[in-house]
Amino acid sequence: MISKKIINCSIALIMGGSFFVIHDGIINHLTEIEFKFYHHIFYTSPWLVLIIIYLYFTGNIKTYLRSTNYSILVFRGFLFLPLPYMLFLSLQNISLPEWTTLNMISPILGSIFGIFFLKEKINIFTSGAIFFGFVGVIFIIQPGFQDFSFYYFFPIYGAFTLALQSLIANKYSGITTTLGFFVYGLIPVTLFSFFLFLFDPLINYQLMFISSITGLIALFGVYLVTYAFQNSQNHFSSIFALFYLQILWSLLIGIIFFNEYLNLIAIIGSLLIVLSGLLSLKAQNNQLKDI
Repeated sequence: MISKKIINCSIALIMGGSFFVIHDGIINHLTEIEFKFYHHIFYTSPWLVLIIIYLYFTGNIKTYLRSTNYSILVFRGFLFLPLPYMLFLSLQNISLPEWTTLNMISPILGSIFGIFFLKEKINIFTSGAIFFGFVGVIFIIQPGFQDFSFYYFFPIYGAFTLALQSLIANKYSGITTTLGFFVYGLIPVTLFSFFLFLFDPLINYQLMFISSITGLIALFGVYLVTYAFQNSQNHFSSIFALFYLQILWSLLIGIIFFNEYLNLIAIIGSLLIVLSGLLSLKAQNNQLKDI
C-alpha cells in the first residue's frame, strides 16, 4: 500500500508541473516582445521578499531558513542561476515543442542519478514509466529538429539541472525545510536579476502585473516540486516519471483556450503518458516492498 506521504509527493509534483505549464506558456508569449528574463524575475521578486519579511516578523525565520549545510544550498541556488536566461533565449530561437521535448529528458536523468547516488532499486515499472512517458512526449509534440541548433543545449542543460537540483533536495533533505530549499534556491538569480534591472529598467504596469502573477504561479510550482522531491525518499525515480503529466495539462490548455485539437499520433502519445503515470504508481508500490 502506497503511504500517504508518497501520495502527497505525487500530488505535489503533478500540481507543480501544471503550474510550470501555465508559466512557460505565458513566457513563450512574452519572449515575442522586448521583455527580458531579469525584468520577469525582478517583477516576481516582491513575493520572495514578502515571504522573508513575514518569517522575520513572526519569529520563524530561524525555524524555516536555518540549515546544517549552507554550502549545499548555495551550490543548488547557483545551478538555477542561468536557467531563466536560457529559457528566454532558447524560446526565441527554437520552437516550444522542441524545447519541451528536450527538457523532458529530466526523468531519464533523474532515474540515472537515483541509481548511482541514491542507490535506488529501479524495477521494470519504473523503467516502463520513464520510457513510455518520453515516447508519449515525442508523439504528442512531434518536434521538427530539421536543423541542428546550438540552442538545443539550453533545454538539455535545464533538464540536467532540474534532475540535479531534485537529487540534492532528496539526498540532503534533512539540512533544511522545504521553504529553506525554496528560498535559498531563488536568492542568487533574484539578486543577479535585480542588478541587471538597474542597468536596463522596464517600467510597464501591464507587464508588471502579468509578470508578477505569472511569477507567483511559478513560485507555487517550484515549492511543490521541491517538496515532492525532498520527501520522496526511496521513490525518487518513480516520482520523477509523473513529471511527464505536465504535457497533458499543456494539451488541455491548448484545447480549452486555443481551440487546438489532437491528431491520431498525439492521441496515442496522450495514452502513453497516462500509461506512464499508472506505471509510476505501480513502481512506487513495488519499491515499498523492497525497503
